[in-house]
Amino acid sequence: MEERGTKKYRKWMIPLAVIAVIAFCIFFFRVKKVSIEGNTYYSQRQMAEMFQTNIFEKNILTFWLLDKLSLTPRLDFVREYEVTYPNVNEIHIKLYEKAIVAGIAYSKQYIYFDKDGMVLQSADQAVEGIPLFEPDSMTTFTLYKKIQMEDGDRLGQIINLANLFQHYRIQWDKVKFGENSEVYLYCGDIRVDLGKKDNYDEQISALASILEQMQKEKKKGTIDMSSYEVKGTVILRQPSTPTPKPSPSPTASGTPAPAQ
Repeated sequence: MEERGTKKYRKWMIPLAVIAVIAFCIFFFRVKKVSIEGNTYYSQRQMAEMFQTNIFEKNILTFWLLDKLSLTPRLDFVREYEVTYPNVNEIHIKLYEKAIVAGIAYSKQYIYFDKDGMVLQSADQAVEGIPLFEPDSMTTFTLYKKIQMEDGDRLGQIINLANLFQHYRIQWDKVKFGENSEVYLYCGDIRVDLGKKDNYDEQISALASILEQMQKEKKKGTIDMSSYEVKGTVILRQPSTPTPKPSPSPTASGTPAPAQ
């Protein structure tokens, strides 16, 4: 009788021990803090919530396992992220977000996109410091999807130019398009006529140093690069200064000249 009771006790020991270990892990390794680094689109709290959507993500051990199996959240606006564990109750996530390269101003809406044309942000007011394209083609968009434009060639032109400007580190304010798809870039008091091209690489490469020099010398005017060729001539048309009218002499105004 005693042996039967011992066997019955041993039968329950293993599952009870397993339950105890699981309970210990759930309690001891529960996530108490999620710290985020590199976030610009969402707040710390919002980002932390994105990484704590289910019970498995709220435990360090199971979160670690999910991360190793690439089963943690995939975020459309994030290129990649690194996860570290400062202590048994904290997860630290370093984000590498997809970068906005430019925006499109269309019908009182501002659409900001990455190097592939994917929409990362939209706003009713322009975001300061982000340059804009002002196309005349109908534009529609969905957040974290590629911009849709009635004129597909114009969209390709915009993405190509935005990436070139970023690559050559050109500071610019806005780009407008002419009736025949010619491109006009504005940078402060300088306008650049880029013309219509299939590829603007050579022009933008040369423009980087030209703009820098003009800004240093505080020059204004229009740079004509519509027919630019490698090592060719760049024409600068500066605004003409009106010739001041001469002040009328006392004699000419009818005032008597002093007696000699």
